Formats: sequence, C-alpha cells, structure tokens
Amino acid sequence: MAKKTKKTYKELAIEFKKTRRESVYNELYAKMRPGLRSYVNNIVKDPNVTEDIVSTTLTTVYLKIDQYNEDYQITTWAYRIAYNECIGWIRYRNRKVSMNAFTDKGIDPPTFMLPDVDTDNSMPPTEADYWEAEHLLTEKVRLTTEAIKALPPMYKRFMEERFLNKKSYNDILDIMSDCEKGINLQTVKNRIFRGRKIVRKQLESMKVFAEA
Repeated sequence: MAKKTKKTYKELAIEFKKTRRESVYNELYAKMRPGLRSYVNNIVKDPNVTEDIVSTTLTTVYLKIDQYNEDYQITTWAYRIAYNECIGWIRYRNRKVSMNAFTDKGIDPPTFMLPDVDTDNSMPPTEADYWEAEHLLTEKVRLTTEAIKALPPMYKRFMEERFLNKKSYNDILDIMSDCEKGINLQTVKNRIFRGRKIVRKQLESMKVFAEA
C-alpha cells in the first residue's frame, strides 16, 4: 500500500480556502504553529505574548483566507501578519513605558513612529526590519535619557530619580535631604519643573517630539 503523501502548507491553505473544512484548517494550524511560535518569540521575547500573537495570526488566517494570494506561499502571508502583530505590540509596550516615565506635567511622551505594515504584502519581513523597528522604538527614549543626564547638577539628580528611577516626590525628598540641607517638597517640585523645561527644549531642538 502506497504511503500517503503529506500535504504542503500551500496545498492545505488552498484546500481550506476552497472547502472551508475545519479538519483542513486544523491540519494547517498544527503544521504552521511551531514555526510561527519560534518566529514571533525571536521578536517579542516573551512566551505569553508570543502565544497571543500566534493565536491572533492563525485566527486572522482563518477569517481572511479569501485574501490569501495563491501565487505565494501561505507562510509568507501568515508571517507578515505575525510581524504586523509583533510591531503593534512593541509599539504599545514602548509607548506604555514612555507614558509611565514622561506623563508628569511638562513633558509629553515621545511618539514612536513605525512604518505601517501591510498584512497583504507578499514580501516577508527581514532581519533588517526587526533591527529597524527596535531601533526606532528605543531611539527617542535614549535621547531623552541622555538629555536628563546632561542636565546641570542642580537638576540632574532630581530628574534621574523622577523619570529614570520612577521615584515619587516624597521619595526624592528623602533621598536628596541626605545630600542637600534645607530642601523641602516644594524645592523638589521646582527643580523637576525646571529640569523638565530644559530637557523639553533640548529635545524639541532635535525634533524628537515633532509629529511625523
């Protein structure tokens, strides 16, 4: 008896597109999931997030199979969807970090601008795509951190504790009282307010907060 030949990813995708048979999709799902999991985890480096993105990707394949272009491999399309989901998560993660650090009065959080990714794009993401995404996402936080570290001594420590170490005003007062006598809570607030103005001015001169 001849051994049954296993169907390729593309063959399964085309069959599911035509028949909508759940058994075909389940086979495609099981075949694609391990590779997608490895691919996504290499980008987000978080197992829980990886599982969410892989599930979302395969659900999108299920719901939008009519959009699959049979001239290309199903993996090309699926990996592009996964890449798009990864970029969305990275954008959210970094915006959340930035908001936590910079939403105190006086500094607007940096807006992380990433190129939009078209889920219908036939070209899979490259290693350069990954590097560019991470680079763009971290550059503005890096510049803000450098601006804080370049502040005059009168403001630098206050700003570092507030925005880099995420200390409260009262915590900063306790820390700085050991270094500077006669300091009070209002002094802490004033130093941070003035430090923010200096940082913001420097970042605006570099167009870090410019809208794209």
